[in-house]
Amino acid sequence: MKIIDLLHRRPTLSFEIFPPKNHDGDISSIYQTIDELAKLKPDFISVTYGAGGSTTENTVEIASKIKNEYSIEAVAHLSCIDATPEQLIRVLDSLKANNIENVLALRGDYPRGYDPMKAPHYYKYASELNDFISKNYPDTFCLSGACYPEVHQEAASLEEDLIALKKKVDAGAEYLITQIFFDNNYYYRLVREARIRGINVPIIAGIMPATNSKSLLNIAKLSGCNIPYNLSASIERFKSNPQAMKEVGMNYATNQIIDLITNGVDGIHLYTMNNVETATRITNSISNILASCNRKV
Repeated sequence: MKIIDLLHRRPTLSFEIFPPKNHDGDISSIYQTIDELAKLKPDFISVTYGAGGSTTENTVEIASKIKNEYSIEAVAHLSCIDATPEQLIRVLDSLKANNIENVLALRGDYPRGYDPMKAPHYYKYASELNDFISKNYPDTFCLSGACYPEVHQEAASLEEDLIALKKKVDAGAEYLITQIFFDNNYYYRLVREARIRGINVPIIAGIMPATNSKSLLNIAKLSGCNIPYNLSASIERFKSNPQAMKEVGMNYATNQIIDLITNGVDGIHLYTMNNVETATRITNSISNILASCNRKV
């Protein structure tokens, strides 16, 4: 099933996972994670795609198992910054052969050692990847894209970022998933300004529980998102107590989600970092709220 069809029915709940980064190439541990996440009955699970396509085969394999063995819709990430048309065709053919109907099209992060003078320059933007997929695989994949409540770090302004987002949607993105944010007002601003500019596709809110102070600060710096005072104060107070930090992060994320659902969010996408405990506790804490949205829980 295509994700856009689910979004037309009700707010969705989904999780993001990534292929394990084991030196020996063994990815079997991810299936223990999926076993537990499946019990939470998500609408879909997305699987990340490494910089420069560094985990391409693993992404396809994991997405295939999610779809065909766990009977959960899978969204495969696909990036284009260092890709050739031939490489993209191979991945997309493999996804199609494995019955994967949903692709999150991304420009992608620059891979390690990326040399702009030597790297292929077929695609610079996710909108170009959307256009490529739409033309070569008409009516095959439900395409989605990333968006940034606090503006993409490479954009000069919110207006410039929204112009790029409109191009992404016009090129085929049927729904969007936001980068992480900790202040819901940025999400509401994004939705309001996007609608004004004719971007009318569903916008799913990406939420990351702040359960580890060090990783949170690193992620916030990389993604360019602000940390509100009340969350910052809690982190400062409890950063030396890992269990307390877990409670801070999960409670904060839960309250974010409740506020978003109350205000009509299109969907919630949890960046799980492959942490089953966090996803489970948050999902269970909002089970009645999810049920009120006509979701089976």
